[in-house]
Amino acid sequence: MKLFFILNILLLIIYTKEEDKISVTITATSGIINKVKYSRKKILSFIIPCQVDKNITNSISRVDITFKTKRPEDNKQFEVTCNLNSVRIDSDDNYANTYLSCQLNYSTDYKNDNIDDDMNLVIDYSDTSYPKYTPDIVEFNFQKFDQIGEKIKISGLYIFNSDNDNCYNNYYHFKMKYTGFTNNSLESTVCYIALSNNEVHDTARCAIPINTDTKNYDIICTIDISEEKMEKGEKIKISSQSLVNCENGQILEITDNAQNVLEIDEDCDKSFLLIFNKFYLFILFLILF
Repeated sequence: MKLFFILNILLLIIYTKEEDKISVTITATSGIINKVKYSRKKILSFIIPCQVDKNITNSISRVDITFKTKRPEDNKQFEVTCNLNSVRIDSDDNYANTYLSCQLNYSTDYKNDNIDDDMNLVIDYSDTSYPKYTPDIVEFNFQKFDQIGEKIKISGLYIFNSDNDNCYNNYYHFKMKYTGFTNNSLESTVCYIALSNNEVHDTARCAIPINTDTKNYDIICTIDISEEKMEKGEKIKISSQSLVNCENGQILEITDNAQNVLEIDEDCDKSFLLIFNKFYLFILFLILF
């Protein structure tokens, strides 16, 4: 009788524990960002911004979540351990913004690999056993984490100048239209696209929209001319490229060469911008005083 009573108590405790388990949906809002390498500790740390639909208490934040990540250029896989940052949802909202704080320990398993804070690193969702964790107090539902590892693909690029005011604020500005856009971007982001056949101005900083309506959005790009001016006749050419880094931790792929080459109509020079700005300030001074 005593043994029967003890068994019932244990079953009741187990049942209550299962019923009290908290279900939390974690939705990725960005890829892997803010990578920092600590050489002494042999640790690469980074964060993954996300949203949650429940309050994240200290007990939940201590649950270790293991992700499988990979380096896209060679598909080398790395295990990382993450924890949710504690956050409380405001009474007027249905979710809260927080982040996963993650670490890649390369002191043993990956000590012979080239681990660096500027290496490409994305979530690898091909192994269905990941992410994994010990679900004692919480049940996690991961959403959009597969998109962190998917490339944003663009095809059918056409490069053009939208107006005559292309040279200002130490940048040369141009736009691109596209005919095909597989947009898995978790958020509007900035990507650094390589320019072909140009040793001085070899990169354009381009804003990638999140909207999937390919008819209404252009890609807006800038080239830094603060160190070296762009001369009349200089050409902007964009070739296909598979590993374009983006500021939100995702990867952009340009599947084929741009349909045209854009030729610069006139010099874009920082010295001209400085003269213009001084003249503008002088006129403003006269108006005000």
